[in-house]
Amino acid sequence: MSNNTTLPSKSATDICLTDRQMSLSVNSTEGVLIGTIIPILVLFGISGNILNLTVLLAPNLRTRSNQLLACLAVADIVSLIVILPHSMAHYEMFETALWFRKFYGKYKFQIIGMTNWSIATATWLVFVICLERLIIIKYPLSVRKQAKFFTPRNVVTIIVVTTFILTSYNHVSHACAEKLFCNGTQYHVACIEINSERWFRNEPNPNSELMKSLVRYAPQVNAIFVVLIPVVLVIIFNVMLILTLRQRQKLFEPSKTIRGDSQYGSQAKTEHKVTITVTAIVTCFTITQSPSAFLIFLSFYIHADFVILSAICTILVVLGKALNFVLFCLSSASFRQRLLMQTKQGILRKSTRYTSVAAHV
Repeated sequence: MSNNTTLPSKSATDICLTDRQMSLSVNSTEGVLIGTIIPILVLFGISGNILNLTVLLAPNLRTRSNQLLACLAVADIVSLIVILPHSMAHYEMFETALWFRKFYGKYKFQIIGMTNWSIATATWLVFVICLERLIIIKYPLSVRKQAKFFTPRNVVTIIVVTTFILTSYNHVSHACAEKLFCNGTQYHVACIEINSERWFRNEPNPNSELMKSLVRYAPQVNAIFVVLIPVVLVIIFNVMLILTLRQRQKLFEPSKTIRGDSQYGSQAKTEHKVTITVTAIVTCFTITQSPSAFLIFLSFYIHADFVILSAICTILVVLGKALNFVLFCLSSASFRQRLLMQTKQGILRKSTRYTSVAAHV
């Protein structure tokens, strides 16, 4: 949904805006950070998460944990894709292109809404993954009782729907006025918040008090339930998970053996290895996501220019999503083996296909 209106001032159509007025970057530093670093991380992150999916969704590996990790990979891919237009806006070839300015000007806040939605989904998925690992390690017998209702499908559906509701205010938070300058060759958009005191041309705000209140308080509700609560819970449960891992590490030392049947010991070791991978991912999430959570709450109380800090926090968020593939490779030997095996099988299939085609020519 787009809240764009047109300001039909004929006298302004002959005026040409300067490069600074047409710039979509607040300053050059933001342009370098968002325009140069983000695309590299996005491309690496999308490629890495696709590789993660090829292993996690293998028919013989579709465990509950792997399904949740696969959903996290999908959420991260969506986040990285919808962040790209913001990065493209800092390149001159897109900044001066009429088609891109119209697209970005009309749908900027819809893109922001989708970005926040996918990031919120990923945040709560990380919490669920961390909690699930903690329950499996500390209370393995209770997993079967909860498995019937708390299936990955049900959990992910609840998260996706709830986070959409909490972030949907982004789609109606601003109204934008568009105008063509320089004989129709320059497209410019000016946006103001729905709850602003004055409207365009200093007219009274035509929106209802209900809409103003929604836009005024929704960001704070969003910050609490999408940023503060999940990040704090993830930090707490991650610390508990690390402490539990350290306690259980003694069970797997070479000098000691697990009492009981060998099947239980093998399963326990497998769960332990999966937990190490999850702990690495959750720890990375905590380090890369926490600064942005702090900045969001700081912006409510200190009305300062956080452009550079916001750009740095965005880079950290994208970096966290891009590092998941690296963490899988570093923390899981079985992941490396399966990825290598799938790569070899793919190369063999392609070479066989090319050989058969060449034989028929």
